[in-house]
Amino acid sequence: MKKSSKKNSKYRMISKFSQLLWILSILLIMLLGYFIYSSNVLPLKYFLIIIGICFVFLVLHGFFVLKKNTRLWLLILLNIVTLIFMCGEVFAITKISDMINFLRENLANHFETNVYNIIVNKDSSYSKIDDIKNKTLKTVKDMEDLNLFETSVKNKVDGSIEYQDNIVDLLTKIKNDKELIVIVNSGSYDAMVEMDDKFEDSVKIIDTIVITVEIHNNETGIDITKDPFVLYLSGIDTRSNYLPSRSLSDVNILLAINPKNKRILMIHIPRDYYVQIHGTSGYKDKLTHTGTIGGVELTMKTLEDLLEIELPYYFRVNFNAVVNLVDAIGGININSDVDYSFTCWTDRSCVFHPGLNSVGGKCALAFARERHAYATGDRHRGENQEQVLELVINKITSSSTIISKYTDILNALNGTFQTNISMEEITNLVKMQIDDMSPWRMETLNVDGTGAYMPTYSYPGQNLYVMEPKMDTVTKAIEKLNEVLETP
Repeated sequence: MKKSSKKNSKYRMISKFSQLLWILSILLIMLLGYFIYSSNVLPLKYFLIIIGICFVFLVLHGFFVLKKNTRLWLLILLNIVTLIFMCGEVFAITKISDMINFLRENLANHFETNVYNIIVNKDSSYSKIDDIKNKTLKTVKDMEDLNLFETSVKNKVDGSIEYQDNIVDLLTKIKNDKELIVIVNSGSYDAMVEMDDKFEDSVKIIDTIVITVEIHNNETGIDITKDPFVLYLSGIDTRSNYLPSRSLSDVNILLAINPKNKRILMIHIPRDYYVQIHGTSGYKDKLTHTGTIGGVELTMKTLEDLLEIELPYYFRVNFNAVVNLVDAIGGININSDVDYSFTCWTDRSCVFHPGLNSVGGKCALAFARERHAYATGDRHRGENQEQVLELVINKITSSSTIISKYTDILNALNGTFQTNISMEEITNLVKMQIDDMSPWRMETLNVDGTGAYMPTYSYPGQNLYVMEPKMDTVTKAIEKLNEVLETP
């Protein structure tokens, strides 16, 4: 009698636990359904299949849990299976939540960061921000909201601001003037370092001002799951930890994407391409300098003029983020297409041999920046950058990598890029790809030019190395763009 009572008590306890587990399972499945629906990346047919499977399992589970006299071993088995399902559901909810938060934080950029360096001569007596109190700081008007700029400067240092006409003149003078104090945006500073290899050793940065401005993205009217479009990819090599609005663009790639026939055309434009800056007359300039003059918007308008297209979307990434991303996906296999070995000039520990080279992020970045090892210099560097980009895209989009390295990829990308593509547009594109799973066909085409030394819009007083476009290659690129975009 006592043994039977204990057995019944154990059965009742397991039965009640099973019922509680069933109720929790219902709530968890409802929560999973909500997150899947909110993410907007799963096509309706797959969503219904998942919900259908969960519903059938819940009905069967509930039937045996609520049915009287269900065998004890069956209840225990159902509980084990339910716990396994629930663990999977919690894992899926966590990953989907991470993705949604990542997309919300990083897509449809609503802010731009303006970074300004306060610099003095390296032999100046000024060494910290307090040393320039009540002094005159010289700069140029390169920000639309001067009140915001002046307020930000005043919050940093109590001094007066004097505006000059030319930042290059100020940066040239400061090399020999121990009293001069200059406020310069980080893009112009980087450009001066690139142009004058002695400049960085001639000055010192005593402080930095960071100004964040809210921006508004215009509606493009494009359905990127149906309409062909062009994305401008800008890789910036900034000395700042930020993604400053004004910066040199070392990588300039156009991705013409046609979702109807799954074609992608990748066009590399050399950073030193000698182009007419949109809205200016007189001297032309290097394409990379447009980013320091007017940010990504000016670069895009200049490329629109050059290639006779519309550029509705951009994607700006700090090129050093390549290191984290390549490491996150477990490295890539780079093909060195020259018949000799070489050591990268940016990182002497990175040696490449003919054929395939398995590398991590550090050497992938060095390879993408290498130009001295090649007779064609920047042209070959552009091809290398395209190879690195294609390898990363192919590996990220493989099912094994996206599942096993999912969190690492998000962590590597978080905060390293800016784009005006919205969350809804990206999720719609992902949903379209999941729906048909058909492969994309990627093509590459590069515009070419001839090296020369010419005066530039940014630095009119001296001749800089530029690449004068070979217009036949530009014309070919325009024709190919029209073909892929199906332009009438």
